[in-house]
Amino acid sequence: MSIVLWSASTMVVTSIPVAWWALFADRPASQRASQNLAGYNPTMRQTVLQRSPVERLVLPVTRQIGARLVRFTPIGWVERRNLTLAKAGLSGRVTAEQILGAKLVLPVLVAAVLGLRLVGDAQLRSLVLMVASAAVGFFAPDILIRAKADRRGDAITRALPDMLDQLTISVEAGLGFESALARTSAGQTHPLAQEFLRMLQDVRLGSTRTDALGALSQRAQVDDLRTVVLTLRQADSLGVPLARTLRTVSNEMREKRRFRAEARAQRLPTLMIFPLGLCILPALFIVILGPAIVSSLGR
Repeated sequence: MSIVLWSASTMVVTSIPVAWWALFADRPASQRASQNLAGYNPTMRQTVLQRSPVERLVLPVTRQIGARLVRFTPIGWVERRNLTLAKAGLSGRVTAEQILGAKLVLPVLVAAVLGLRLVGDAQLRSLVLMVASAAVGFFAPDILIRAKADRRGDAITRALPDMLDQLTISVEAGLGFESALARTSAGQTHPLAQEFLRMLQDVRLGSTRTDALGALSQRAQVDDLRTVVLTLRQADSLGVPLARTLRTVSNEMREKRRFRAEARAQRLPTLMIFPLGLCILPALFIVILGPAIVSSLGR
């Protein structure tokens, strides 16, 4: 028998125990994983019950109702609501169909509850209260989402200059744009850092930097961020050094923040007129004129 056949037979014989050990041996890690999985056998009912009542009942009902009514909405209504939801940071969690369903369900519920309470007391004031409450329930979803979107936009505007300063320092230190953006946004919880992290996810999934920046600007809908994105896209297309562009736009954002603070400070005297006239001046008149009135009445 040749040496080649002997070598092949030896390798086959020695590989059988190794393969058996690799496939069927009980390692400590696999033992721990098996023990952990042995006590975890959730059913579909348990998985559903772990969700909140709003997610289990309210959102599916409003989604079904809104899906049937969306055909009656004006052209572009769904797109505008999706943009507002994206600005509010609710994209992917709340849909335009759910908003439309809530605009129908809330007035009906409010009117039904008030109607049951007003049985036997059908006065004009009660009917006006019921109609007004139903109107508030109809406009409440739009008002709440718009308020959340405005607060999130203000938070992005306030955080933008500081984030740009950190990003500029990182790029000037030698990091690439994506690496500097990841380092700057790591550990941050404000909305701007979340938007930057989502932009990095888009880049890692295959989008170009220009497309990811455009999607970021469209989601946030903040004027200052839109200016920064436009500047970065132009610098990327023209080949301008990124560090110099970031330094310029960072200085511009800090100047804008200073101008906004000065404008807000200049409005303070006008805003102080109302509490001064309603709260301070009446008390001052009472203190000054009170003794004179009391003395004149005593005479």
